[in-house]
Amino acid sequence: MHPTPVASHTPTRNERGVIAEHYYALQSLRAIEDAREEATAEPVTPQALLVGLYQSAEIALHNLTDLLDRADGHLERLDVDRCVTALHWVRSFHRVLVRLSVAALRVSGGVPDTAPRWDVEATPAFAEFAPALRRFDQRLTSLAGQGLVDVEGVIAERGLEDRWFGVLHCVRVANHDARVWSSNLAKAAHPAPGVAPEKLLASDRLHHAVHEHHLSGDTYFTQFRALHQIPELLVREINDRIEAAIRSARAGDIAAAVDALDGAAELFDPVEVCLPPIVDNLSTHDYHQIRENLGLTSGSHSVSMRFHLFTDLYEQFGAELARLRAEGVADPLLPRLERHGVGLRVFIFAWRDMHLHLPRNNLGGRETKSLTGAPDAIRTVRKMRDNAAQSDALERHDVAAHVPSSSVGPLTDYLDGPDSSDGMLLAATGASTQENFQDVQERREFFSQPCPFSKPPRRVV
Repeated sequence: MHPTPVASHTPTRNERGVIAEHYYALQSLRAIEDAREEATAEPVTPQALLVGLYQSAEIALHNLTDLLDRADGHLERLDVDRCVTALHWVRSFHRVLVRLSVAALRVSGGVPDTAPRWDVEATPAFAEFAPALRRFDQRLTSLAGQGLVDVEGVIAERGLEDRWFGVLHCVRVANHDARVWSSNLAKAAHPAPGVAPEKLLASDRLHHAVHEHHLSGDTYFTQFRALHQIPELLVREINDRIEAAIRSARAGDIAAAVDALDGAAELFDPVEVCLPPIVDNLSTHDYHQIRENLGLTSGSHSVSMRFHLFTDLYEQFGAELARLRAEGVADPLLPRLERHGVGLRVFIFAWRDMHLHLPRNNLGGRETKSLTGAPDAIRTVRKMRDNAAQSDALERHDVAAHVPSSSVGPLTDYLDGPDSSDGMLLAATGASTQENFQDVQERREFFSQPCPFSKPPRRVV
């Protein structure tokens, strides 16, 4: 495990709250790691997969409680614009829960039907969420009863351009997804029958992770953190499984390697699904409300994802596949192991492509600097993606079926050219960001100091 960064002074604050000293503190990763270590499940087992998925559901449910209570407050004040924004986030977290629950059903597939099922209603996060849902529903139905919203008229006559339609549409979509994920989780297997959910999940640690840092005002800082915390939690299990697969393959046990990677692949979708809510819901303005509090951090400071998964373990797995091929190993499961290599590559580059939305939407063009001082945030992230493609471990070793990783496509020239609207939008975003954050752009005050992050030691298998 990467050593925990230690604060050397009292954290810097602004009018909203604490400015993060480093990525580890920003995402409350100590609490995430403690929750995983305290959970009563052995790593690289189906039970560990289920616990990771259920812990992720706890984080999502705590966020739904926060969002529903805020939406309820907006409705009470008849601030429909703010309410519909909060409900877009609500809808997205329900979608995250649906994908988590579907993965839990897949992992549960090998468990007998007579085995105990997961009691999602007994979890601490569900116990907070259910009353928040009732409070919001009571508020909405009360407004309808008072004639303050014509539910039938809005649904029959209005569309996405109408703010009240946005409220009602988000609610009905979220209600259906709530039926789906709650039913799925209730049908999924219990990882450790007889163990109380709060103990099994280390729920206190998860609650602390969600609520350790709060900002004043109506921001989506908590949700931004949650959608990083869930991947951080799940990627740790993915990494353990890739390491186990490498060790098993070296020992000649291809079946065990495939089994470990079968489980890792179940978590790819739950990790990926955490990016679209940020892309779809976080406006440039809302991001700017929290940007300074992110401190001198970057998504590339994720040790578990950027370094352990995307670099160290991926490269070592590619080298192991190359060794197996060079030595002429004829195991019938080797093609399946190679397909896992393709799946891992596709997952990594799909995540990189989706993550590029964040600097595009929130920082923009015109050489907008990143928080860490990179001279052009979009160009820097794109270059990282392209460099990774050029040095791709599987392509370098010429193993597994070739899946091109280049970012060049038939629309690239047009979208980069003068006739596309893309340049105009990136320029407008960049102008706003640079105007609002001159200290970042000119590296003054807090942002004049060097970024404290240093590359971690390699995770060597």
